[in-house]
Amino acid sequence: MQRTTVIQPTTTVNDLVQQEEAAKDSAIWNVFRKMLLFTVMLTVAPLTSFFVSKYYVFEGIFSMTSSTSYIYSASVAVIVVHIILIAFLYVAFRDDQSGKKSKIELFKETTGKKD
Repeated sequence: MQRTTVIQPTTTVNDLVQQEEAAKDSAIWNVFRKMLLFTVMLTVAPLTSFFVSKYYVFEGIFSMTSSTSYIYSASVAVIVVHIILIAFLYVAFRDDQSGKKSKIELFKETTGKKD
């Protein structure tokens, strides 16, 4: 029986640092995109839900007076804001990666180096 060995390339600390920096840059852009998305949603969705529910639902379908439809449509807009905030908190806590170790820390642990 022959024994074959596979030579694997060595990973230097500089390679790990570059990979770690690229991962951090990617994570920053992902956070920025999510913040931008939720900011637009917090601006557009309540306004849209207010006017759509006021004119088409409460005044159109239910034939309510203008003052009554304002109260109900404002309630709908507040509910929409709360739904978006809950969704933001869910996404923020789900994407929390503070508990994960970086590649450099894992490399230091495996080699037994302190610095």
